Amino acid sequence: MSSSPDLGSAPLVKGDAPACHPSLPLGKDGRVQVVGDKSNDHKKKKRRSNRSKKGSGFEEYFCDPPMTPAEHNEEQTVIYAPHRPFVDRIEECIQRYRARRRLDSRRENMFSKYLTLGGVDATVRQFQGSRNLTEDVLADATKSAVREMTADDVIQRGGDENNDPRFYNPNYPEHWEVDFTGVASGFLSEHLQNYCGASLDDVWTSVEVVSNFLKYVVRHDVCPEYSRDLKNAQAVCEQAISEIPAIGNLFELVPGDFNAALRALHCKTEDNSGQRFGNYTEMAVPDITQAQKTKASTLAILLGHEHTKAYHTWTVTKTIEHTFEVCKINLPNSAIHAKYKTVNDHFANDPDIQACGTILARPVVIKNGWDNTMTETIPPDAARAYKFVLEESILQLLTVGMKLTMGVCIMDSGFTFIRYLKDIKPSFYVFLPQELMLKYKEPVLNGRPGPSIHQDEDGDVLAGIPFGDGEDQDD
Repeated sequence: MSSSPDLGSAPLVKGDAPACHPSLPLGKDGRVQVVGDKSNDHKKKKRRSNRSKKGSGFEEYFCDPPMTPAEHNEEQTVIYAPHRPFVDRIEECIQRYRARRRLDSRRENMFSKYLTLGGVDATVRQFQGSRNLTEDVLADATKSAVREMTADDVIQRGGDENNDPRFYNPNYPEHWEVDFTGVASGFLSEHLQNYCGASLDDVWTSVEVVSNFLKYVVRHDVCPEYSRDLKNAQAVCEQAISEIPAIGNLFELVPGDFNAALRALHCKTEDNSGQRFGNYTEMAVPDITQAQKTKASTLAILLGHEHTKAYHTWTVTKTIEHTFEVCKINLPNSAIHAKYKTVNDHFANDPDIQACGTILARPVVIKNGWDNTMTETIPPDAARAYKFVLEESILQLLTVGMKLTMGVCIMDSGFTFIRYLKDIKPSFYVFLPQELMLKYKEPVLNGRPGPSIHQDEDGDVLAGIPFGDGEDQDD
């Protein structure tokens, strides 16, 4: 009988195929691998931390980590102690908030604009980052000290020579007051609309940042004396989420089919197509026949059949342009819906006539400071409430308090209709005076002489004409 060879003493020859020993490790080419040889093993890559998986602080269900009793006691008695001035508490709150949130470029830009509008100097400072601090300074400084040395968000406290009128200064408080609601309203209704336009992504980002910051201030009890003001400011953020998208839709719908039909029937225009004049739009009307049906049906349903015959000879006597504030919205009820359904069933081959309701609005003046509106007043003959007929789809987007700048036609019968829409402001609209100061620069004396008739367009002295010392000389 033959015995199996001793694998421990018999060397393996390169190229031999150990068919009789299936337990031997084989490579991909069928050759025996030597135990302990790791030449073919892949090198393990070092794991890297994935920063994208870390929370930014703006997730839907994010909440700040719980504080220890020592941290809570420090906030209540040291950092946000009631005996500290408000400017010191809110300044440190802003710096700590920015350090605890991962603000990307968009959020950081919007947050800086919000702070700047609120009187906080958020200007980026060169050569003030942590890289410019020496190791000796970093070794001896605490986290809060490093944060203060590298922070960009500060409240100015300089004197006359270092006072910047664009920002709040506690030494000159006569033109400023603490108003979280006012700053949030002005930022979301005026400043943000001029900066973002129709970009809803930027609007959501801005509302998210402002709301998140206000919640942080409330949670850490930074300024309990302004708790009601902070709650109202958060309510403004909730209003902005619903009203700003609605305003974008209203620009496409107003004045609506009914008002467009009246314009086509009673206003003298070259044609009935949609026309854009300057910065407002007149809605297109398909044809006169459909306009007559829309007018007659809506007047009969809302005003009654006795008014329909008397109003068929309407004439426009006056056209005005004002800003109207919505005071009351009357949506069509079930009875009105039933009447419109009967009319649409009768004209089954024509486009459906939308159910309409009414709004009650009064003229107001928006004193925004850009134009000479501070002395503008409402004419006495226009100082009354106006009733307008609008489709239900438009009424559902309107909110009491919204301000619509419109061109309105007044008929000889007293009935009014909307000819065009020019602008819409949300119900929480506020214009802050510091809007006019954001790009303000202190005047600097110029040593150069003023322009002269003896200079050409480039400022060079004309040949043959004496000129010197910045004064005109007689020929």
